[in-house]
Amino acid sequence: MIGTVFIFNKNNYLQETLINKYLIVITTIASLRLFFHGIQLVYPKINLIILTNFWDVCIAVIIPCFYLYFENLINEVKFNKSSLKHFIMPFLLILIYFIGLFFISKNYIHIIRKILSVIVFLGYFIYSSYGFILLKKNIWFRKSEIKSVQLQNKLIKNWSIYLYIAFTMILLIRILESILTSKFGNFDDRYLWMPSLIWIGIHVKIILTPEILYGYNFLNKSIDAAAEKVVLNSVWFTDDNEVALTSEKDKKLQEKVNPFLKQYIHQIEEFSFYSEAFRNTDLSIEDISNAVKIPVSHINYIFKYHCRETFTDFKKIVRIHDATKLIETGFLKTNTIESLSTHCGFSSYNTFNMAFKSITGITTQEYAKKF
Repeated sequence: MIGTVFIFNKNNYLQETLINKYLIVITTIASLRLFFHGIQLVYPKINLIILTNFWDVCIAVIIPCFYLYFENLINEVKFNKSSLKHFIMPFLLILIYFIGLFFISKNYIHIIRKILSVIVFLGYFIYSSYGFILLKKNIWFRKSEIKSVQLQNKLIKNWSIYLYIAFTMILLIRILESILTSKFGNFDDRYLWMPSLIWIGIHVKIILTPEILYGYNFLNKSIDAAAEKVVLNSVWFTDDNEVALTSEKDKKLQEKVNPFLKQYIHQIEEFSFYSEAFRNTDLSIEDISNAVKIPVSHINYIFKYHCRETFTDFKKIVRIHDATKLIETGFLKTNTIESLSTHCGFSSYNTFNMAFKSITGITTQEYAKKF
Protein backbone atom coordinates (compact mmCIF):
# COMPACT_ATOMS: atom_id res chain seq x y z
CA MET A 1 0.00 0.00 0.00
CA ILE A 2 2.98 2.31 0.53
CA GLY A 3 3.66 2.30 -3.22
CA THR A 4 0.02 3.14 -3.97
CA VAL A 5 0.05 6.10 -1.56
CA PHE A 6 3.35 7.26 -3.10
CA ILE A 7 1.85 7.23 -6.62
CA PHE A 8 -1.28 9.00 -5.40
CA ASN A 9 0.78 11.78 -3.81
CA LYS A 10 2.86 12.18 -6.97
CA ASN A 11 -0.33 12.27 -9.02
CA ASN A 12 -1.68 15.13 -6.86
CA TYR A 13 1.67 16.90 -7.05
CA LEU A 14 1.61 16.87 -10.85
CA GLN A 15 -2.15 17.55 -10.93
CA GLU A 16 -2.82 15.34 -13.97
CA THR A 17 -1.09 12.39 -15.65
CA LEU A 18 -3.79 9.85 -16.36
CA ILE A 19 -1.10 7.16 -16.51
CA ASN A 20 -0.72 7.44 -12.74
CA LYS A 21 -4.43 6.82 -12.22
CA TYR A 22 -4.12 3.48 -13.99
CA LEU A 23 -1.13 2.64 -11.82
CA ILE A 24 -3.19 3.52 -8.74
CA VAL A 25 -5.90 1.06 -9.82
CA ILE A 26 -3.34 -1.68 -10.55
CA THR A 27 -1.40 -1.33 -7.30
CA THR A 28 -4.52 -0.85 -5.14
CA ILE A 29 -6.24 -4.02 -6.35
CA ALA A 30 -3.03 -6.07 -6.11
CA SER A 31 -2.21 -4.71 -2.63
CA LEU A 32 -5.69 -5.27 -1.19
CA ARG A 33 -5.87 -8.79 -2.62
CA LEU A 34 -2.55 -9.76 -1.05
CA PHE A 35 -3.48 -7.97 2.18
CA PHE A 36 -6.73 -9.91 2.73
CA HIS A 37 -5.19 -13.22 1.70
CA GLY A 38 -2.35 -12.52 4.14
CA ILE A 39 -4.79 -11.90 7.00
CA GLN A 40 -6.62 -15.12 6.11
CA LEU A 41 -3.36 -17.07 6.30
CA VAL A 42 -2.23 -15.53 9.60
CA TYR A 43 -5.67 -15.67 11.23
CA PRO A 44 -7.48 -18.66 9.64
CA LYS A 45 -10.32 -18.44 12.16
CA ILE A 46 -11.42 -15.14 10.63
CA ASN A 47 -13.75 -15.85 7.72
CA LEU A 48 -12.74 -13.48 4.90
CA ILE A 49 -13.83 -15.72 2.05
CA ILE A 50 -16.15 -13.09 0.54
CA LEU A 51 -13.40 -10.42 0.57
CA THR A 52 -10.67 -12.71 -0.76
CA ASN A 53 -12.98 -13.98 -3.52
CA PHE A 54 -13.94 -10.41 -4.41
CA TRP A 55 -10.34 -9.25 -4.82
CA ASP A 56 -9.42 -12.47 -6.67
CA VAL A 57 -12.08 -11.71 -9.28
CA CYS A 58 -11.08 -8.01 -9.40
CA ILE A 59 -7.74 -9.10 -10.86
CA ALA A 60 -9.62 -9.05 -14.18
CA VAL A 61 -9.74 -5.22 -13.94
CA ILE A 62 -5.94 -5.05 -13.76
CA ILE A 63 -5.49 -6.64 -17.20
CA PRO A 64 -6.83 -3.72 -19.33
CA CYS A 65 -5.25 -1.24 -16.88
CA PHE A 66 -1.78 -2.48 -17.80
CA TYR A 67 -2.49 -1.97 -21.49
CA LEU A 68 -4.09 1.46 -20.96
CA TYR A 69 -1.14 2.48 -18.81
CA PHE A 70 1.25 1.66 -21.66
CA GLU A 71 -1.03 3.36 -24.21
CA ASN A 72 -1.23 6.57 -22.19
CA LEU A 73 2.47 6.45 -21.45
CA ILE A 74 3.03 6.83 -25.19
CA ASN A 75 0.47 9.57 -25.75
CA GLU A 76 -0.84 11.18 -22.58
CA VAL A 77 -4.36 12.48 -22.96
CA LYS A 78 -7.13 13.41 -20.58
CA PHE A 79 -9.65 10.70 -19.78
CA ASN A 80 -11.38 9.40 -22.88
CA LYS A 81 -14.77 7.71 -22.53
CA SER A 82 -13.79 5.22 -25.21
CA SER A 83 -11.34 3.72 -22.68
CA LEU A 84 -14.34 2.47 -20.68
CA LYS A 85 -14.98 -0.26 -23.27
CA HIS A 86 -11.91 -2.07 -21.94
CA PHE A 87 -13.64 -2.51 -18.58
CA ILE A 88 -16.95 -3.93 -19.83
CA MET A 89 -15.75 -7.54 -19.78
CA PRO A 90 -14.01 -7.38 -16.36
CA PHE A 91 -17.08 -5.89 -14.68
CA LEU A 92 -19.34 -8.45 -16.37
CA LEU A 93 -17.11 -11.24 -15.05
CA ILE A 94 -17.29 -9.82 -11.52
CA LEU A 95 -21.07 -9.47 -11.80
CA ILE A 96 -21.55 -13.00 -13.16
CA TYR A 97 -19.35 -14.48 -10.44
CA PHE A 98 -21.22 -12.86 -7.57
CA ILE A 99 -24.63 -13.58 -9.06
CA GLY A 100 -23.53 -17.22 -9.24
CA LEU A 101 -22.14 -17.10 -5.70
CA PHE A 102 -25.45 -16.04 -4.16
CA PHE A 103 -28.04 -17.51 -6.51
CA ILE A 104 -26.55 -20.72 -7.92
CA SER A 105 -25.96 -24.00 -6.14
CA LYS A 106 -22.49 -24.40 -4.61
CA ASN A 107 -22.07 -27.54 -6.71
CA TYR A 108 -21.82 -25.35 -9.83
CA ILE A 109 -19.67 -22.51 -8.44
CA HIS A 110 -16.42 -24.29 -9.30
CA ILE A 111 -17.62 -24.65 -12.91
CA ILE A 112 -18.34 -20.91 -13.09
CA ARG A 113 -14.90 -20.17 -11.69
CA LYS A 114 -13.26 -22.38 -14.32
CA ILE A 115 -15.15 -20.69 -17.15
CA LEU A 116 -14.29 -17.21 -15.81
CA SER A 117 -10.65 -18.23 -15.38
CA VAL A 118 -10.46 -19.30 -19.04
CA ILE A 119 -11.86 -15.90 -20.07
CA VAL A 120 -9.38 -14.09 -17.81
CA PHE A 121 -6.44 -16.09 -19.22
CA LEU A 122 -7.63 -15.33 -22.73
CA GLY A 123 -7.83 -11.61 -21.84
CA TYR A 124 -4.33 -11.79 -20.36
CA PHE A 125 -2.99 -13.31 -23.59
CA ILE A 126 -4.76 -10.80 -25.86
CA TYR A 127 -3.71 -7.73 -23.87
CA SER A 128 -0.14 -8.96 -23.39
CA SER A 129 0.14 -9.52 -27.17
CA TYR A 130 -1.22 -6.08 -28.03
CA GLY A 131 0.91 -4.57 -25.27
CA PHE A 132 4.07 -6.13 -26.73
CA ILE A 133 3.33 -4.73 -30.20
CA LEU A 134 2.51 -1.30 -28.71
CA LEU A 135 5.70 -1.12 -26.62
CA LYS A 136 7.98 -2.40 -29.36
CA LYS A 137 6.63 0.10 -31.87
CA ASN A 138 6.40 3.21 -29.68
CA ILE A 139 8.66 2.95 -26.61
CA TRP A 140 11.52 0.49 -26.85
CA PHE A 141 13.14 2.18 -29.87
CA ARG A 142 12.21 5.84 -29.29
CA LYS A 143 15.00 8.31 -30.09
CA SER A 144 15.87 11.91 -29.21
CA GLU A 145 18.77 14.28 -29.80
CA ILE A 146 18.34 15.94 -26.36
CA LYS A 147 20.48 14.22 -23.70
CA SER A 148 18.09 14.73 -20.78
CA VAL A 149 15.24 13.36 -22.91
CA GLN A 150 17.45 10.41 -23.86
CA LEU A 151 17.88 9.65 -20.15
CA GLN A 152 14.11 9.74 -19.61
CA ASN A 153 13.52 7.60 -22.71
CA LYS A 154 15.96 4.99 -21.37
CA LEU A 155 14.34 5.13 -17.93
CA ILE A 156 10.84 4.59 -19.35
CA LYS A 157 12.08 1.88 -21.74
CA ASN A 158 13.62 -0.08 -18.86
CA TRP A 159 10.54 0.49 -16.70
CA SER A 160 8.12 -0.64 -19.44
CA ILE A 161 10.20 -3.79 -20.08
CA TYR A 162 10.26 -4.49 -16.33
CA LEU A 163 6.50 -3.94 -16.00
CA TYR A 164 5.68 -5.98 -19.11
CA ILE A 165 7.78 -8.92 -17.88
CA ALA A 166 6.08 -8.65 -14.46
CA PHE A 167 2.66 -8.65 -16.15
CA THR A 168 3.61 -11.76 -18.16
CA MET A 169 5.16 -13.51 -15.16
CA ILE A 170 1.97 -13.10 -13.13
CA LEU A 171 0.07 -14.88 -15.91
CA LEU A 172 2.63 -17.71 -16.11
CA ILE A 173 2.62 -18.15 -12.33
CA ARG A 174 -1.18 -18.39 -12.36
CA ILE A 175 -1.06 -21.08 -15.08
CA LEU A 176 1.71 -22.96 -13.24
CA GLU A 177 -0.31 -22.79 -10.02
CA SER A 178 -3.32 -24.33 -11.78
CA ILE A 179 -1.16 -27.17 -13.14
CA LEU A 180 0.53 -27.90 -9.79
CA THR A 181 -2.66 -27.87 -7.74
CA SER A 182 -4.99 -29.37 -10.37
CA LYS A 183 -7.50 -26.80 -9.16
CA PHE A 184 -8.12 -24.77 -12.29
CA GLY A 185 -10.25 -21.75 -11.43
CA ASN A 186 -9.28 -21.68 -7.75
CA PHE A 187 -6.50 -19.75 -6.02
CA ASP A 188 -4.13 -21.60 -3.69
CA ASP A 189 -2.64 -19.40 -0.96
CA ARG A 190 0.44 -21.62 -0.76
CA TYR A 191 1.70 -20.12 -4.02
CA LEU A 192 0.74 -16.53 -3.26
CA TRP A 193 4.32 -15.69 -2.31
CA MET A 194 5.41 -15.85 -5.98
CA PRO A 195 3.20 -13.02 -7.36
CA SER A 196 3.78 -11.19 -4.05
CA LEU A 197 7.50 -10.93 -4.83
CA ILE A 198 6.71 -9.49 -8.26
CA TRP A 199 4.32 -6.89 -6.83
CA ILE A 200 6.85 -5.91 -4.15
CA GLY A 201 9.43 -5.42 -6.92
CA ILE A 202 7.03 -3.16 -8.85
CA HIS A 203 6.31 -1.01 -5.78
CA VAL A 204 10.00 -0.72 -4.87
CA LYS A 205 10.86 0.29 -8.45
CA ILE A 206 8.22 3.06 -8.37
CA ILE A 207 9.43 4.41 -5.02
CA LEU A 208 13.12 4.34 -5.99
CA THR A 209 12.65 5.90 -9.46
CA PRO A 210 9.68 8.30 -9.28
CA GLU A 211 10.77 9.88 -12.58
CA ILE A 212 8.90 7.09 -14.37
CA LEU A 213 5.63 8.64 -13.16
CA TYR A 214 6.33 11.82 -15.14
CA GLY A 215 6.04 10.13 -18.53
CA TYR A 216 7.80 11.42 -21.63
CA ASN A 217 6.63 14.99 -21.15
CA PHE A 218 8.51 15.16 -17.86
CA LEU A 219 10.35 18.40 -18.68
CA ASN A 220 7.16 20.46 -18.92
CA LYS A 221 5.58 18.72 -15.93
CA SER A 222 8.65 19.34 -13.80
CA ILE A 223 8.65 23.02 -14.74
CA ASP A 224 4.93 23.52 -14.14
CA ALA A 225 4.75 21.63 -10.85
CA ALA A 226 8.10 22.58 -9.36
CA ALA A 227 8.34 23.80 -5.81
CA GLU A 228 12.09 23.27 -5.58
CA LYS A 229 14.92 25.67 -6.28
CA VAL A 230 16.25 23.63 -9.18
CA VAL A 231 13.55 22.34 -11.53
CA LEU A 232 15.30 20.42 -14.31
CA ASN A 233 17.28 17.95 -12.24
CA SER A 234 17.81 15.80 -15.31
CA VAL A 235 19.44 18.72 -17.15
CA TRP A 236 21.66 20.11 -14.40
CA PHE A 237 24.00 18.33 -12.00
CA THR A 238 25.65 19.90 -8.97
CA ASP A 239 28.01 17.10 -7.99
CA ASP A 240 31.64 18.14 -8.41
CA ASN A 241 32.62 14.48 -8.80
CA GLU A 242 31.17 14.64 -12.32
CA VAL A 243 33.28 17.68 -13.18
CA ALA A 244 36.69 17.31 -14.89
CA LEU A 245 38.25 20.77 -15.01
CA THR A 246 40.42 21.50 -18.03
CA SER A 247 42.32 24.66 -17.02
CA GLU A 248 43.57 26.74 -14.09
CA LYS A 249 41.14 29.47 -15.10
CA ASP A 250 38.25 27.06 -14.66
CA LYS A 251 39.55 25.95 -11.25
CA LYS A 252 39.46 29.57 -10.09
CA LEU A 253 35.94 29.94 -11.49
CA GLN A 254 34.90 26.79 -9.63
CA GLU A 255 35.83 28.40 -6.31
CA LYS A 256 33.73 31.45 -7.15
CA VAL A 257 30.71 29.64 -8.64
CA ASN A 258 30.30 26.61 -6.32
CA PRO A 259 28.99 28.46 -3.23
CA PHE A 260 26.18 29.94 -5.37
CA LEU A 261 25.71 27.14 -7.93
CA LYS A 262 22.11 26.14 -7.09
CA GLN A 263 21.12 29.78 -6.69
CA TYR A 264 22.59 30.60 -10.11
CA ILE A 265 20.83 27.65 -11.76
CA HIS A 266 17.54 28.68 -10.18
CA GLN A 267 17.99 32.25 -11.47
CA ILE A 268 18.76 30.98 -14.98
CA GLU A 269 15.68 28.72 -14.94
CA GLU A 270 13.42 31.43 -13.57
CA PHE A 271 14.55 33.81 -16.30
CA SER A 272 14.20 31.08 -18.93
CA PHE A 273 10.68 29.91 -18.10
CA TYR A 274 9.05 33.03 -16.68
CA SER A 275 10.13 35.62 -19.22
CA GLU A 276 9.74 35.75 -23.00
CA ALA A 277 13.43 36.37 -23.63
CA PHE A 278 14.00 33.04 -25.40
CA ARG A 279 11.57 34.11 -28.12
CA ASN A 280 14.46 36.23 -29.37
CA THR A 281 16.17 34.18 -32.10
CA ASP A 282 19.54 35.77 -31.37
CA LEU A 283 19.46 35.29 -27.58
CA SER A 284 22.97 34.79 -26.19
CA ILE A 285 24.56 33.91 -22.85
CA GLU A 286 25.53 37.59 -22.60
CA ASP A 287 21.84 38.55 -22.73
CA ILE A 288 21.06 36.12 -19.89
CA SER A 289 24.01 37.47 -17.92
CA ASN A 290 22.75 41.05 -18.23
CA ALA A 291 19.23 40.03 -17.21
CA VAL A 292 20.05 37.91 -14.14
CA LYS A 293 23.13 39.89 -13.05
CA ILE A 294 25.47 36.89 -13.09
CA PRO A 295 28.91 37.28 -14.73
CA VAL A 296 29.16 35.83 -18.24
CA SER A 297 32.16 33.74 -17.19
CA HIS A 298 30.09 32.14 -14.40
CA ILE A 299 27.21 31.22 -16.72
CA ASN A 300 29.64 29.83 -19.31
CA TYR A 301 31.24 27.75 -16.56
CA ILE A 302 27.81 26.40 -15.45
CA PHE A 303 26.84 25.37 -18.99
CA LYS A 304 30.26 23.84 -19.58
CA TYR A 305 30.55 21.80 -16.37
CA HIS A 306 27.08 21.54 -14.77
CA CYS A 307 24.68 21.15 -17.69
CA ARG A 308 24.14 17.95 -19.66
CA GLU A 309 22.92 19.99 -22.62
CA THR A 310 24.70 22.48 -24.82
CA PHE A 311 23.39 26.03 -24.65
CA THR A 312 21.78 25.45 -28.06
CA ASP A 313 19.87 22.40 -26.83
CA PHE A 314 18.91 24.18 -23.60
CA LYS A 315 17.35 26.93 -25.71
CA LYS A 316 15.38 24.25 -27.59
CA ILE A 317 14.02 22.84 -24.31
CA VAL A 318 12.90 26.29 -23.14
CA ARG A 319 11.36 27.22 -26.50
CA ILE A 320 9.50 23.92 -26.89
CA HIS A 321 8.11 24.34 -23.39
CA ASP A 322 6.95 27.81 -24.43
CA ALA A 323 5.37 26.29 -27.57
CA THR A 324 3.45 23.65 -25.60
CA LYS A 325 2.03 26.29 -23.25
CA LEU A 326 0.95 28.41 -26.23
CA ILE A 327 -0.73 25.40 -27.88
CA GLU A 328 -2.54 24.58 -24.62
CA THR A 329 -3.89 28.14 -24.42
CA GLY A 330 -5.22 28.12 -28.01
CA PHE A 331 -2.46 29.80 -30.01
CA LEU A 332 -3.03 27.52 -33.01
CA LYS A 333 -6.73 28.40 -33.21
CA THR A 334 -5.79 31.65 -34.92
CA ASN A 335 -2.19 30.97 -36.02
CA THR A 336 -0.23 28.45 -38.06
CA ILE A 337 2.42 26.06 -36.75
CA GLU A 338 4.99 27.97 -38.78
CA SER A 339 4.09 31.22 -37.02
CA LEU A 340 4.29 29.36 -33.68
CA SER A 341 7.85 28.28 -34.47
CA THR A 342 8.84 31.86 -35.33
CA HIS A 343 7.03 33.23 -32.26
CA CYS A 344 8.97 30.87 -29.97
CA GLY A 345 12.36 31.88 -31.35
CA PHE A 346 13.13 29.22 -33.95
CA SER A 347 14.74 30.49 -37.12
CA SER A 348 13.68 27.40 -39.08
CA TYR A 349 10.31 25.65 -39.28
CA ASN A 350 12.03 22.29 -39.83
CA THR A 351 14.28 22.78 -36.80
CA PHE A 352 11.20 23.53 -34.69
CA ASN A 353 9.40 20.37 -35.87
CA MET A 354 12.40 18.14 -35.18
CA ALA A 355 13.00 19.71 -31.76
CA PHE A 356 9.32 19.41 -30.82
CA LYS A 357 9.17 15.69 -31.58
CA SER A 358 12.58 15.07 -30.05
CA ILE A 359 11.53 16.62 -26.73
CA THR A 360 7.82 15.74 -26.45
CA GLY A 361 7.94 12.45 -28.37
CA ILE A 362 5.07 13.46 -30.68
CA THR A 363 4.54 15.91 -33.53
CA THR A 364 3.13 19.41 -33.07
CA GLN A 365 -0.12 18.35 -34.81
CA GLU A 366 -0.54 15.37 -32.47
CA TYR A 367 0.08 17.57 -29.42
CA ALA A 368 -2.43 20.14 -30.69
CA LYS A 369 -5.15 17.49 -31.03
CA LYS A 370 -5.19 17.10 -27.25
CA PHE A 371 -6.31 20.69 -26.80
